Amino acid sequence: MGSYKGSRVFEGYALGKLAVYATVKVEKAAGLGQDKEFARFEKARAATIAALDRSYMETLSKLGEEEAALFATHKLMAEDLDFEDAVRAELETGVSAEYAVHAAGGQLAEMFASMDDAYMKERANDVREVAARIVTALRQKEDGFALTEPSIILCEDLPSSELMKLDKKLILGIVFAKGGTNSHVSILTRMLEIPAICGIEDLEVDRKLDGIFAVLDALKSELLIAPDGDEISKYLAKKKEYEANKAKLQAFKGKPTLSKDGKKVEIYNNIASSFEVENALRNDAEGIGLFRSEFIYLDAKDYPGEEEQFEHYKRVVEAMGEKQVIIRTLDIGADKKIDYFDLPDEENPALGFRSIRICRARPEIFLVQLQALYRASAYGNLAVMVPMIISLEEVDFIHQMAALARENLDARGLPYKKDMKIGIMVETPAAAVCSDLLAKKVDFFSIGTNDLSQYTLAIDRVNPNLSLSFNPRHKAVCRLIKLATENAHRAGIPIGICGELARDEKLLPFFLRIGVDELSVSPAYTLSLRKQISHIDTRQVDEGKYI
Repeated sequence: MGSYKGSRVFEGYALGKLAVYATVKVEKAAGLGQDKEFARFEKARAATIAALDRSYMETLSKLGEEEAALFATHKLMAEDLDFEDAVRAELETGVSAEYAVHAAGGQLAEMFASMDDAYMKERANDVREVAARIVTALRQKEDGFALTEPSIILCEDLPSSELMKLDKKLILGIVFAKGGTNSHVSILTRMLEIPAICGIEDLEVDRKLDGIFAVLDALKSELLIAPDGDEISKYLAKKKEYEANKAKLQAFKGKPTLSKDGKKVEIYNNIASSFEVENALRNDAEGIGLFRSEFIYLDAKDYPGEEEQFEHYKRVVEAMGEKQVIIRTLDIGADKKIDYFDLPDEENPALGFRSIRICRARPEIFLVQLQALYRASAYGNLAVMVPMIISLEEVDFIHQMAALARENLDARGLPYKKDMKIGIMVETPAAAVCSDLLAKKVDFFSIGTNDLSQYTLAIDRVNPNLSLSFNPRHKAVCRLIKLATENAHRAGIPIGICGELARDEKLLPFFLRIGVDELSVSPAYTLSLRKQISHIDTRQVDEGKYI
């Protein structure tokens, strides 16, 4: 019946029958009167909130507080007065509560979808999910979606609550016809390491496809519906080889990461939540190279306080034990805007008011975060890195604020590690070019290759019109990475790479040759990267090919 291309959520292969999760249509219908329909709405909303509380507790026990927080957010959406007012306005036209909720949810979802910020766009799906749950409660029946055998789920966009209540052993893979790679359900899918793709524009989710055999190739981001015998045999062999290779990777657990000629490097992980620590430990990461603290801010309704942040950081640090955890300070601005920050509209946000620039303009926000970080340092091996640095003045500001944070904690008698390491991200050409000066004032470097590439090449890396021109392996980028590495080592500090290029097969020999100390990748790639490194002989790497 054809093949369909999408975007990868998590890699892997899946072969099996499709289980279609179809969104129930809500037709416009007359109601029983405004007062009666509003009473029905209130009853259904109360039932939905109770169900969200149950989902919160279940997810908290299975995945942790970061992931459970979604259901607390959905509860707030269900209770939101703007949403209630929108429902009342619809009911005044004489429609049923089902249609009023569906229409009100659609209006709010469109508002989110129209925003420039990618994170806020994804919140449109959250609003639709909350509205759909209330509609289901109004109908006083579940849609009845359940897996009775191992299946590939086909859906437009699966609610996170549905994913959490399904038997994970029966989920072979997931195909989200709509949605994006940054939606909450996509993030959950990656954390659960389920092969999945999303964003297939020309695929209609139809119940007629239920039970049809399919192949999901999440390495190539492709879905094959009703493949012939030869295709099935080919993909069975691919899946067998893929799983055999994954099994062989277990032999690399507990071993140091060494090149063929004995050069040592450490593999850390990039994470955004406390749940991902479990994945990092399971995959034998040697530390956390990037904990994205901005997600704490993105998930909050107002500036998160010191205590709230402290609890987040403490959980991650304690879970990793003696292994180092590097937490990036807030990286807000550019593509990550938050309403309560009230940031100005900018023509070039990637070059604008973001990260350390916000911290300098609003030092009280930075101070609260630093105090929370210092407090968490008492519970493990914590280091802090600050993004978007371009000058020595910014580094001096960081140390001044760190000193003030320590003074405040001393005055309150709170424990912390006075020698907590503070480093910076090298992700601007300015930082790379001045890395000899910066290295004398910090404890470590971490190269953010995503931004370093786009700033060096003067190319927006997410602009599809520039995909042919954007080359993160450009010699200019490699030269800056080498320069920063040499200057770090001259100053006696380590340097790591936490951007997308950290696991780039073509650049990996170059990174090892120039002596990068640490590579930070997603948890799922830890062991495969360790294997790749074991086959590289750095003595045979020609640096000239890269620079």
